[in-house]
Amino acid sequence: MMDFKGKKLLLVEDDQGLREVLTEELQERGLQVTAFAQTPTLNALQSFDWALLDLRVGSENSLDFLRELKVKNPQIKVVMMSGFGSVASAVKAMQLGAHNFISKPVTPDMILKAFTDQTVGEEVPDQEISLARMEREYIDYILQSSDGNITQAAKKLGLHRQSLQRKLRKNIPNK
Repeated sequence: MMDFKGKKLLLVEDDQGLREVLTEELQERGLQVTAFAQTPTLNALQSFDWALLDLRVGSENSLDFLRELKVKNPQIKVVMMSGFGSVASAVKAMQLGAHNFISKPVTPDMILKAFTDQTVGEEVPDQEISLARMEREYIDYILQSSDGNITQAAKKLGLHRQSLQRKLRKNIPNK
């Protein structure tokens, strides 16, 4: 097992339960974890070795924060994670300087492997994405751009509000 003592990790995760569990588990493995529920201001940040960023933090997209973080600290190794990750999101994160992209649910061991693994991007599936998955990702994107307002998102999508709510209650497709 690798020694992670002294590594400083910036964790940005809006889910309180996950944030607390990851903080505790990663600290037990020797990392110095500083956790935030939303993207922090860069001026207030110290220097970090690693950053673990949730792709969507509340209504924000962490890709802008990733871009700014890499400008301020080009040496930082960033792993993006998402419960709604798509190939397009992973590619964009890598273009902006992310070291790796992992899909939730995550474990501390998965996270550490993502930071230490030199073969980046092998876990991105080489298969086509289903129409249902593409639809759900587009709905999520429109909902996010509408600040979570279902009525506004439904108008943009040309759907009735109730129809959009039904679609959102469905499970997310596997591929």
